[in-house]
Amino acid sequence: MSVEILDGATIVNFLEDEEAFSAQICDRFAHLDSDHDGRLSYGEMLKELQCLRLLETHFGVDVETDPDELALVYGSLFVQFDHDLNGTVDLEEFKSETKQMMLVMASGMGFLPVQMVLEEDSFLKKAVEWESAKLVA
Repeated sequence: MSVEILDGATIVNFLEDEEAFSAQICDRFAHLDSDHDGRLSYGEMLKELQCLRLLETHFGVDVETDPDELALVYGSLFVQFDHDLNGTVDLEEFKSETKQMMLVMASGMGFLPVQMVLEEDSFLKKAVEWESAKLVA
């Protein structure tokens, strides 16, 4: 993990760079697709969903969460990705929903810089790295 400064523009600009965003999506999708069938099952997506840590922390401190509640939340999130409801998530569904989630984060964050602790492999961290590389170039 690292502490980074970002704002909504960091995320939006990263998403607008289709080449950079698509490359990150393809890398993450390939990493998650453990059976290499071009689709993500619930089991393959679960680890990614768990990384979101939606209900497991309170201001960064782990809290006890009912496993049934977590399963319900993760199942609901999986359905959000599975646009055609065929029980798997393809690359385009993964890309589309990830982009929508990141746009919601950008909107909620606004355009005033905030300091955040980011997981090293998160899409937000990738957006910060992309922005930093653009500033150096």
